[in-house]
Amino acid sequence: MISGYCKNFMKWFSVAGALSVPAFGLATVASHSGLAPWYVRIREPMLGLSFGEMAIGRPALSWVNLALMSVVLFVVALECLRGLAEEELTGADRLRLPVFGAMGGMLAAGAVHALLARAQEGAGPWWVASMGTDLALGLAVLSLLGERVPGALKTFFSTMAMFSLLGSAAVLVAAQGALPSWPVLSAAGACLAVLLVMRLVRVNVVSPYLLTGAVLWTALAVEGCQALLAGPLTALFVPARSRDVNSSPLQVLEQDLLPTACCAALPLWVFVCAGTAPLGAPDGAMSTQGALATFLGMFPAKAAGIFGACWIGTRLRLCSLPAGTGWKEFAGAALLGGAGFTVNVFLGLAVVGLDGPQVNEIRLAATASSALSLAGGYAVLRYVLARRRNKVIQRS
Repeated sequence: MISGYCKNFMKWFSVAGALSVPAFGLATVASHSGLAPWYVRIREPMLGLSFGEMAIGRPALSWVNLALMSVVLFVVALECLRGLAEEELTGADRLRLPVFGAMGGMLAAGAVHALLARAQEGAGPWWVASMGTDLALGLAVLSLLGERVPGALKTFFSTMAMFSLLGSAAVLVAAQGALPSWPVLSAAGACLAVLLVMRLVRVNVVSPYLLTGAVLWTALAVEGCQALLAGPLTALFVPARSRDVNSSPLQVLEQDLLPTACCAALPLWVFVCAGTAPLGAPDGAMSTQGALATFLGMFPAKAAGIFGACWIGTRLRLCSLPAGTGWKEFAGAALLGGAGFTVNVFLGLAVVGLDGPQVNEIRLAATASSALSLAGGYAVLRYVLARRRNKVIQRS
């Protein structure tokens, strides 16, 4: 049984997926029209941040990407913790299966990308860009299919995509390799200590958690992608139950943030990422091998990894398929899991930077692979669900 909170979460993110399409179109027009000189300014170092003796200046695009990604991760972490607290994500089919799917998709995408691009030098941990699943676009496609899609399959996809998003962010931070400086670690430790004290004394007002989380994000943002951890870490301390058993600060906070995250943060994120290809890139600078490695790492490797890992898990009886779902329907959901435009472009920008032909490769590969994954998943699910419906009608 899907709770009203889970249905509301999936509804808002499907709206975000629908809004992402016009945002992508506007970004493409802005970056290849007379608006390009204005649009490209988001890549210029115009915003700075200082912390003690350290000071850093970055392009506005870098700050916007980091901030918006952190907001999305915070909301996703709240939903995961809410499901665990209410026991919605307990059991073999509700927790283990999405974990298998997320891990299989991430490992397959990263491995295929790394193997095909191993001959390239100077790209760093470029394989990270193939990981991650686009939660919003996948749920938008499922919403197009309506009530024909089993509720358990929607829950599986949503949970798997959330785990994949959180896991890819953690892999990105780990792949960067550099540890924060001692001043940053001290500030982050102090914020975590404050969060822990508030949780122990059972502070039920959410604003102190948000304020402390914002300070934690600001401290970690000096070092770069480590700031992505601020949202999930803050979410861990938000109480799922208050002194009044009928209220939940975590649920209230999540429901309040959903409209902002889905109708503002995600579409804006797509807009600033989709048209970031450098103007005047040198001819022939784009590597066909690099673009192909990025594309194949996302499609079909990611979908194959999701399906294969879950198939192995069911054969070992560690998990089971969602209720009312067969392998054909599951294959359609796995294809949707291959889409990852927003998260893949963000991961790519974090790894290779904002300039250079490699940005073009990642953007082009993410767009093409996501389009094929979404179209393929929609076609498979529509065909399989239509056949099932026809069989039911004939039997009746």
